[in-house]
This record gives sequence, C-alpha cells and structure tokens, in this order.
Amino acid sequence: MTDRTTFTGIPVTNSEGVEKYFDFEVGKEGESGQYARITMDGCQLILDEDLAYIKGDLPEQWHKPAISKLLFLLEVDRNMDDN
Repeated sequence: MTDRTTFTGIPVTNSEGVEKYFDFEVGKEGESGQYARITMDGCQLILDEDLAYIKGDLPEQWHKPAISKLLFLLEVDRNMDDN
C-alpha cells in the first residue's frame, strides 16, 4: 500500500530570481520506506526520508530552493491537519 501527499504547480524561485513550477510528492512505499520526489520540466529529484539525494537529473541550482519549498509545504500541511 502506498501513502502519498502531493503538491502540484508550486512556484519555486532560485538564487538568480528565476521562477519555475514544481510538483512535489512525499510518501511511504512498502519496504522501501519514505521518499520525496520533486519534478520540474521533465527533470526529477528523488530524496530519502532524511531528504538526502538518492537519484535524479534536476539541475543542482534547483535542489536547495526546491527542498526548502517542500519543507515549507509540509509544515503548512501539518498545521492544517492540526486545526
């Protein structure tokens, strides 16, 4: 069974001020545990439960801003669940 949370069409801005739209998926899949998948323009970044790099072809300049946005989205989602 797969437990998954998705956020789609989320704007992310990099350090040069360029904005792109990302999709985020966070979940738990069977024996493999928790993961995060971040996609943008056909590229993806797969992270483990500690947000450590597993694999992907997302350009390096987008890693930090995308992960920061993911953490923000998860915090907002958690706060909404608490209310």
